[in-house]
Amino acid sequence: MRKTAFILTILTAGALMLAAPGCVDFTFDNVEPRVDSTTLVANTTIAELKAMYPGELYQLNENTFFQRDSIIIEGVVTSDDKEGNFYKSIFIQDATGAIELKLNKTSLYNDYKRGQKVVVYCNNLYLGDYGGQIQLGSIYNNNGNWEISGLEGDPIIRQHVFRKGKQLVEVTPLTMTPALLIQTNIGRLVKFENTQIKDTISPITGNVYTYADNVNKVTINHTLVSCGQAYSSTIVLRTSGFSRFAGTKIATKNGTITGILTYYKGTYQLLMRDLNDINFTNNRCQQ
Repeated sequence: MRKTAFILTILTAGALMLAAPGCVDFTFDNVEPRVDSTTLVANTTIAELKAMYPGELYQLNENTFFQRDSIIIEGVVTSDDKEGNFYKSIFIQDATGAIELKLNKTSLYNDYKRGQKVVVYCNNLYLGDYGGQIQLGSIYNNNGNWEISGLEGDPIIRQHVFRKGKQLVEVTPLTMTPALLIQTNIGRLVKFENTQIKDTISPITGNVYTYADNVNKVTINHTLVSCGQAYSSTIVLRTSGFSRFAGTKIATKNGTITGILTYYKGTYQLLMRDLNDINFTNNRCQQ
């Protein structure tokens, strides 16, 4: 009986092996060069890309640049949504500038860590803006109005955004001065020195303010004051009510603060990635 079972097992296995070639498709489609992240090379700088924005939604295509069928940018990721102060987007920068790349996905830090080089295939993507800050992404229809939006879902994201290299690159923040508070630097990782938060204590409760309202999930802006330097525009520290450090009491001293420089309708905003971005250890200056 055991011998018969053994023979049947051998015959069955042989039949499956003979049948396999007939039921498996061994043909492969040619892989498009743009989906191979090891061969992608940028042919456009971020500054060049942003310069093409006409002030309204604009779809990038093979005719955007003269004699440039593909539009490919490369940058290093500088933002981080791990603590919740960034939402469905990453900021990338190269030597010429920075831009916000909108991706309709959360927990982006798992795929795009700070210092990760990425290549973006921009054909068929859109340039748009929110409050004057240029963004790169897709579009959606909001009650009859087309607006800039994030790339929807992993299959679409993987057609346009590729990680490049296995080593993370350390990005040195740009040390800000009044002369550097310009549109060109929007989206960059920057650092303000000898700085403090203007108002630290509530005149109503007498309590030290928190970075945001974590109870009602309300975003709050705190005005930053740079001691010894006069900026021509207001700069605020903007913190989401959904961030993990929203309910933390603000740093009341003076020192250095790092973050992504953003912009909304005439106001420059600094977005911290986490509490390690703020280092206030000095005595406050007089204002």
